Amino acid sequence: MVGVQVNAIGQGGRSVAILALMALGACALTLLGGMAASIVYTSWEPSLRSSGLTLQHLRPIHESFAFAWVFLGGVTVVHAWLISLGGPFCGAERMRFRAMIALWLTAGAGIIVSLLAGRFTGREYAGYHPAFGAMILTGWALFAWNFFARAGFSLRGKPVYVWMWTAAIPLFAITFLEANAYTLEWISRRPLRDIAIQWKANGVMVGSFNLLAYGSMMWIAGKMRGNDSYAHSTTGFLLFAVGIINTFTNYGHHTFHLPQTAWVHWVSFLVSMIEVILLAKVTIDLWNLRRKAPPAPDLAVPARFASSVTLWTCLMLASAIAMSVPPVNSLIHGTHIVTAHAMGTMIGIDSMILWCAMSWAARQLAGPAHAAVRDPWMRRAVTALDHLLIVFLTLFAIRGASAGLARQLGPSAPDLSRFVAAFPALMVAVGFTFASVALWMVARWMGAFVRALRTADAEAPPTASEGTPVPDSDRVAV
Repeated sequence: MVGVQVNAIGQGGRSVAILALMALGACALTLLGGMAASIVYTSWEPSLRSSGLTLQHLRPIHESFAFAWVFLGGVTVVHAWLISLGGPFCGAERMRFRAMIALWLTAGAGIIVSLLAGRFTGREYAGYHPAFGAMILTGWALFAWNFFARAGFSLRGKPVYVWMWTAAIPLFAITFLEANAYTLEWISRRPLRDIAIQWKANGVMVGSFNLLAYGSMMWIAGKMRGNDSYAHSTTGFLLFAVGIINTFTNYGHHTFHLPQTAWVHWVSFLVSMIEVILLAKVTIDLWNLRRKAPPAPDLAVPARFASSVTLWTCLMLASAIAMSVPPVNSLIHGTHIVTAHAMGTMIGIDSMILWCAMSWAARQLAGPAHAAVRDPWMRRAVTALDHLLIVFLTLFAIRGASAGLARQLGPSAPDLSRFVAAFPALMVAVGFTFASVALWMVARWMGAFVRALRTADAEAPPTASEGTPVPDSDRVAV
């Protein structure tokens, strides 16, 4: 793989730093939106309402920018790989990149303003006006153009992360269009069809950004190890095959309550059982992590995040397999347990992967001596995030179990009324602490990327040739 010198970022590094700042900005808005939305469930809700903010305003902001965070984080890593492949963008590629950035920034600003002004659609994950969706999709088309212009359409001999990205890019475009199909009258007038399409589109869309994130993790892990062997292994491609099949079928768990053909639900269930393979593999990886030597100080933070990804993948896979069993699904559907699983996957897997990517990119762009890279408090913060997330999700799981049992058993259900009464305050306390730690880390990384932009040279240096590899200490795929 071609590398670029750390101490001379050039235009290629500027592109990665700009995208990283956009991604981290979306992450910060997600955290702040979630903090504000949680107040709705407390006695402070009247104060929030008096300021003109309600859950109807805050929830779509939280959801929209959570999606934006994962996609922008994945796109940041993909651009780092693209520029490592062929150097900084120039000519038409640069024009497309700038247009993409302009479209996404305009859409992001418009979404915030319109949602705060009370203009929302009420749709899951697409609560903003369709006009902003058109901007997002146009920017995505420009991203796809640059990707396939450099990576090509042939996958022969390519590592598995390129397969993941190649699948994720068109999948997002297709499912994004499906998610906005409600604007067609012949769908909006048929509620059952509308719900089925919405869940199918959202489920596969989540699968597409999972592919972006997982591919990013594989590439960065290879860079940290110094070899790409796992990305070319049979195991890597088998895991990709299971993941891509599940991407197209897992939405069936959310439509058990719809009068669909039975085979849709059976296929969804059986494919989820195949995830036991993934669970076994991740459990083995988790056990093997205990025997690894500690990483270098400047790679300690991304390595710590990588370990967290493995842990949370194991936990979320186990919960997903359990939730896909129909009797269990009927018990927990519509409760806080589903919310806990969704947040656990988004935070514990996708966000941990992308925080790993951001910490690694900060090292590459700002240098291994930067405080955001070597500060021991950054490593402690990762541990704090893990512990706080476990407590946070446990609270949601207990709250969901109380609702599910009450629905199924009626008066004979266990009395958890005291916990239910205390749940809002506990959720806010733990959630605010978690978000504060995450925001502190995000601010440190943003500072590193801003510094990298300020100190970047006006022109990018020439890339190393394939025959003259750059030493790992001086290598950065930007």
